[in-house]
Amino acid sequence: MSSRQSAAPADVTVGVDSSALPLSARLARAVRRTLRMDRERRWNTEYATGGWDWLRNIDERAHHSVLAGYAAYLKPGGSLLDVGCGEGVFQEELRGAAGRYMGVDFEQAIQKAQHKVNATTRFVVGDMNEFTVAEKFDVIVFNESIYYLHDTLTGVQRYESMLAPDGVLLISMHGKERNDALWAALDARYTTLDRVTITNARDVRWTVKAMVPPGSSFQMAPQAP
Repeated sequence: MSSRQSAAPADVTVGVDSSALPLSARLARAVRRTLRMDRERRWNTEYATGGWDWLRNIDERAHHSVLAGYAAYLKPGGSLLDVGCGEGVFQEELRGAAGRYMGVDFEQAIQKAQHKVNATTRFVVGDMNEFTVAEKFDVIVFNESIYYLHDTLTGVQRYESMLAPDGVLLISMHGKERNDALWAALDARYTTLDRVTITNARDVRWTVKAMVPPGSSFQMAPQAP
């Protein structure tokens, strides 16, 4: 299994001589490249030194459990792409609900997850802003990772190409006011199948939604009145 399955970097335009681009475009590419390298280096360091171990604490479990419950109910045994998976804490919460799992994140987190790889579980190195794969998934999850897309709506739309025609998006976001604008942008494009807001013992809040894109062929199972 290859450990890298990502698209060409965002600052490379195939068939275009970058020196011919306007100065503003070249400067924007340089800034994106620097920020991407700094972010990857920082996260790799933090994962290597245990800086994200708190994700396994009990007060983080609730939103993982809701996401796993949605996956099991809406797409039992389906394939799942976990975007920004870290070391696979959410993957462990699935407990067999997904028939095929792929997680993508930076190198150090993926190294910590490799011991869980098997015939149906893969972890690959990639930047979520550039990652692409030819496979289609029944479920794509953004579990506290959607904030790191350079442009939220454009970034999520790009992942629609990796979603099966009747596939489902599962999104969890921290309940901070600044994330209201992100939800508003998503709500304008996607149809919500269900949503829930969770508050833990420390009064930390998350909102989790199950959504489908325009033109989806997803059919909800009959619901009792």
